[in-house]
Amino acid sequence: MGSNSHLQTLSNPTTLVIFGASGNLAQIKLFPALYELLAYGHLPERLSIVAIFRQSSAALDTVMSQVEVTMLRQHRECDPVILARLKSLIRPIIMDSTNQEDYYRLRDVLDGIDHEFNVAHQRIFYLAIPPSIFKPVIACLGAAELNKEYDGVARRIFIEKPFGSDLASARDLIDSIKTHFEEHQIYRIDHYLAKETVQNILTFRFQNPLIRSIWNRDGIDYIHIRALEKIDIEGRSDFYESLGALRDLLQSHLLQLMALIMMDAPTAMESHAIHEQKNALLGAIKLPTEPIDEFANRGQYEGYREEVNNPESQVETYAIVKLGVDLPEWHGVPVVLETGKALDHKDTSIEVVFRDRHNIDSGRNTLTIHVQPDEGIELQLTAKSPGFGYETRPVSMNFSYNTAFEGKNPEAYERVLFDAIAGDQTLFSTSAEVLACWEILEPVIQTWRNHNSIPESYAKGSEGPVGGIGIRKSVTT
Repeated sequence: MGSNSHLQTLSNPTTLVIFGASGNLAQIKLFPALYELLAYGHLPERLSIVAIFRQSSAALDTVMSQVEVTMLRQHRECDPVILARLKSLIRPIIMDSTNQEDYYRLRDVLDGIDHEFNVAHQRIFYLAIPPSIFKPVIACLGAAELNKEYDGVARRIFIEKPFGSDLASARDLIDSIKTHFEEHQIYRIDHYLAKETVQNILTFRFQNPLIRSIWNRDGIDYIHIRALEKIDIEGRSDFYESLGALRDLLQSHLLQLMALIMMDAPTAMESHAIHEQKNALLGAIKLPTEPIDEFANRGQYEGYREEVNNPESQVETYAIVKLGVDLPEWHGVPVVLETGKALDHKDTSIEVVFRDRHNIDSGRNTLTIHVQPDEGIELQLTAKSPGFGYETRPVSMNFSYNTAFEGKNPEAYERVLFDAIAGDQTLFSTSAEVLACWEILEPVIQTWRNHNSIPESYAKGSEGPVGGIGIRKSVTT
C-alpha cells in the first residue's frame, strides 16, 4: 500500500463502539472506511472496535464477508491480511440497545479495555441505528454514566441524520441529547460535507483573490445547488415514506452546501470560526413572499405509490425551493435548491452564474463545483472562435481531483471516522445549524401539510415536474 498524504496518523488511544454493527450503514460504509484507514496507517496504534449485535456474535463473520464484497463492487483492493487485522480489532457484543442492564455490561467491557492496555481510551459511540431509537439509546448511555468525561479523556456520540422530521421534533431530539451530552461531545454526521470537493469550497473562495473579489451580488446573478439521481428509492419504502425528498436531502445536505458557498470568511480555518459564520448565513436565509407555488414545488414519480404499496401516499420524491439571503452583499441573488429521484441524469453540483449587474447586456460565466459523480471544478468562459470573424462560443476550463492530485482521496466516511477520532467538529452540524435549517423550511413543510398538498406527478427519466422546471427556469431567464 502507498502512503496517503491527505490524512495523518492518529495517536490517541480510542475505543469505537458501533451500535447497529450488522446494519447496512455499518457494512457498506463504516467497516470499509475503517479498512481503508487501517490499510493506509491512519488509525491509532491502540484502537479497539466494539461491535454491538442484537443476536449472534457469529454475525461478525458475515459482516467481514460483506465488507470484502462491498469493496470489490467498488473496484477497491481488499487485502486479506489487512481484513484479518481489522477483524482482530473488533470485539463483538450481543446486547439489546434499549435494555438498561446491558449498558452496565458494556461499561465493564470498555473499562476492561482500558485496564488491558493500562491507559484510558477515549470512547466514541456511533449510532448506526434507526432514528426511532436514538433517544432511548442516548438515555441508556447517560444512565450508565458512559457520557462522563474523566481527566480530559473524551466521550463522543455520533448521530446520522435525520435530525428530526420537523422543527418541533428536532428541538425535542436536541433537548433529549443535551440532557446527557454536552455540545462539544455531539457529532451530527453529514457525509456530504466530508467530500473532498466540498471541503475545498472555503479554500477556493477565500484563498484565490480573483474569485474572492467577485463573490457577491455585484458579480453573481444566481446560484443553483442540486442533488439529482437517476435511481428511484430502490426498495427503501419505509425510510422514504417517513421523510420524503425535502427532509432527506434538501433540508440537510443542500442547505449546508448553501451555507458554505455564501458564508463570510471565518477569522480562522478552524471549527468554531467556521460554524460561527455558517450560523450567521443560515440565520439570514429567507423564503420569498410570493405564494408558495412560486418558490417551492414538489413532485412524485409515476409508480411510486405502487412501489411503496400506499395508494394514498403524498410523499414527494422531488423537491425544489427558491431562497434569498437577507444580507447586503447577497440582496437580489436567488438561490435554487433542487433534489429528486428517478430523473433524467445524476448530478450533485453547485452552479454559480456570474453576470455584471451594472451592465445588463453583459454575458454570463458559469462556475460549476461538481460534488459527484466526478469531483472537480469547471469554469465556462466566452472566447472568440478561430478565424477572421468575431463569432464567440463558450469554452470550459476544468479541474479534476482525479487528475490534479496524486494518491488516493479519502472517501467521505473515512474522513468522518478520522475526524471523529481526532475530535475535529468542523465537518459536523451543530445544534444551532440543525435548528436553523428546519426554521428556514418550516413554512413550506407546514403549508404542504396543512393544505394537504398533493405532489405533482412526473414521469421516470424526465426533468421532473412542470412546476419544478418553472421555478428552475425563473432564475435563468
